[in-house]
Amino acid sequence: MKFKTCLLLLLLSAFLNVKANSPGITRLSDVIYDHRDGVALVMDVLVPEKQNGIAVFFMVSGGWMSMNAAYLSANDYKCFTDKGETVFLVSHGSKPRFKVPEIIDQIQHAIRYVRYNARKFGVDPDKFGITGASSGGHLSVSAGVFGKGQESEAIYRKDHNLKLKDYVDPVNLVSSKVQAVACFFPPTNLVSYNHPDSTFAEFKNVGVFVDAFNITKETSRAEAKEIFRLSSPYFYVGIETPPTMIFQGTKDLLVPYNQSISFINKLKEYNVPCELIIKDGAGHGWPHNKSDEEAMVNWFEKYLTGK
Repeated sequence: MKFKTCLLLLLLSAFLNVKANSPGITRLSDVIYDHRDGVALVMDVLVPEKQNGIAVFFMVSGGWMSMNAAYLSANDYKCFTDKGETVFLVSHGSKPRFKVPEIIDQIQHAIRYVRYNARKFGVDPDKFGITGASSGGHLSVSAGVFGKGQESEAIYRKDHNLKLKDYVDPVNLVSSKVQAVACFFPPTNLVSYNHPDSTFAEFKNVGVFVDAFNITKETSRAEAKEIFRLSSPYFYVGIETPPTMIFQGTKDLLVPYNQSISFINKLKEYNVPCELIIKDGAGHGWPHNKSDEEAMVNWFEKYLTGK
């Protein structure tokens, strides 16, 4: 149990920064983007003085658990805000209360909410990028492959079996797509996690996180594989998947190196612009590297502005 606790703290440690004010940045705290089962889901928004229209969603996530974005320092996102990019620090519902499919849906709603209120936030609805690390990386690539286009109210009512008297939130009709992804060591294929016949649940280092998928001792292996497949971005890559950049260490003990290799290869099958930045000898995270920030910002600038 002590190991599991330390492991979780390690995943969250990247986000445990003291909140600090950053000159030229307006911080909007606890912006409610959705309600689930009586719980408000919130985000903090970092608005630069001179916005360029780009929105960058940062997944406040470690082990599919989230935290109060107020603890994150605006100074840690200066690589984006200095360029005029508006940053959305998105907190999601945490496991085990919320399962991964629900969390993915929450992230999609956050994207819809910002797009619906794009003018209010000063961003361009066609210039959305997303980033995160570990489970936050998984949620980032999931946003890329599972994002849906705008739909009519009639189709939405039909798909959700709603009657004419039932209220439809206009946010739900807006597209949840992003136009670019850049993330760190994301789990992408939970069915074949460490090798072709090894699921996420069978990888010894991540057992503490299996309850994020509603899998119990009574769940058969076949059922578990199907559950994992539904939350594995790898199986849903297509020609509309947005340009994707991944940073991955070769000695990662939580997310095997081949997770990123196979995902990049899948993107290439569909001619999706992609890039894998390999960190030779690095594990699940590494010391701050300015070149990583520059690569990520350049990726967003290239595919969100055409520069």
